[in-house]
Amino acid sequence: MDPVDRAIEKLKSFTAGDSGIIEVVACGDRAIPLLRALLFGREPSGLFQARVRAVDALARLDAHDILVEYLNMPQEILDPVERLGEDAVINAAAQALANQREPRILDLLLRLARRPCLTGVIYALGVFREVGAIPLLVEALAEDASRVTAETALKRIGASARAALIAAAIRRRDEPPESESRLRQRRSALRLLLEMGASRRIWQEVKPLMHDDDAQIAVLACEVGLSSGSPSEKREAARYLVNLATKVDWILRNEIERHLILNM
Repeated sequence: MDPVDRAIEKLKSFTAGDSGIIEVVACGDRAIPLLRALLFGREPSGLFQARVRAVDALARLDAHDILVEYLNMPQEILDPVERLGEDAVINAAAQALANQREPRILDLLLRLARRPCLTGVIYALGVFREVGAIPLLVEALAEDASRVTAETALKRIGASARAALIAAAIRRRDEPPESESRLRQRRSALRLLLEMGASRRIWQEVKPLMHDDDAQIAVLACEVGLSSGSPSEKREAARYLVNLATKVDWILRNEIERHLILNM
């Protein structure tokens, strides 16, 4: 068997696939056509590991144009199992392009990020630190699968994201009861504002959230007050926290007590 074919077969193996990447890369440019064929092949079973390894090998061989070509390919997949596997490959390809600071790649990532839960795309946008991606990243905070990655990306962008985070925290889009995904988005936005360092101006914007129907949001708003308010506003926030502690579950009550102790 030809060494390239043997290396590709090893890359596709469940047990030796990772070492197969090294052997494929050692074959050099001769392996690129076979890696491309593997990457572009549909996999109805949803198994994605071999194609993700192909992405890794192509990136190591600097075949980034093939990854761009793949991500530009229409992805009309209706079967949910196959779609899940394809998303894993898309995420791997996007992450592999994260350090290729080219406008065409940024445009491609911004387009792909309009689809929810593509965490590799969100990660890559965070590496780009592109302010134009902020609305898409804030929207990704509403999805459980992408929230942590989006939070990391927004922290990388930093202060430029604060206005959008404030807007997300204070905006209610749903009629009561508010959807859980939007509540989690608003909580995440407030936590990020705290982690980035909430200024007095941010405190003035989010202060009304101390009265929010959601106890976690109310607690987070009080935390902003404790960190950024005037002495009288800090006392007011502390009083609200004491009052909230009588109405919430023990997990949130412990968090409230911790913040009160830290700010005594």
